[in-house]
Amino acid sequence: MANDLNRVTLIGRLTRDPEIKTVGGTSVCNFSLATNRTYVSNGEKKEETHFFDCDVWGKLADVLKQYATKGKQLAIEGRLQQSVWDAPDGKKNSKVRIRVENFQLLGGNTGGGSGGGANSSYSQQEVPMEAYDPGYASDINEDDSVF
Repeated sequence: MANDLNRVTLIGRLTRDPEIKTVGGTSVCNFSLATNRTYVSNGEKKEETHFFDCDVWGKLADVLKQYATKGKQLAIEGRLQQSVWDAPDGKKNSKVRIRVENFQLLGGNTGGGSGGGANSSYSQQEVPMEAYDPGYASDINEDDSVF
């Protein structure tokens, strides 16, 4: 098989406070990250914003919920994960999310909040394996959606 790579690294700001719940005894935290890009087109400065849905599982979910709030700048590293399901009308639906494996809380925060300190880094490697469920996507269908 080919040496494929599924890796995502982003720096952006939380668009809302992270939401946390428990699935199968494991914490999962859902959040959205906004990234901005500034560029020049025809001599005119333009800006575009993109929004990415993300989730983080296990102890990292608890840490993120504790220290991150809306507006907090966050660096994330993870992989793309696609969920596919059949809609009631018979059509196939899909959604791509970022499964966060590492994150770093950065210094900026436009939304208030406290804790975590500037540049606090957290990694999935610090989480015990029993708190991490790498096969979660195969266990969850759209009816059991995490959010």
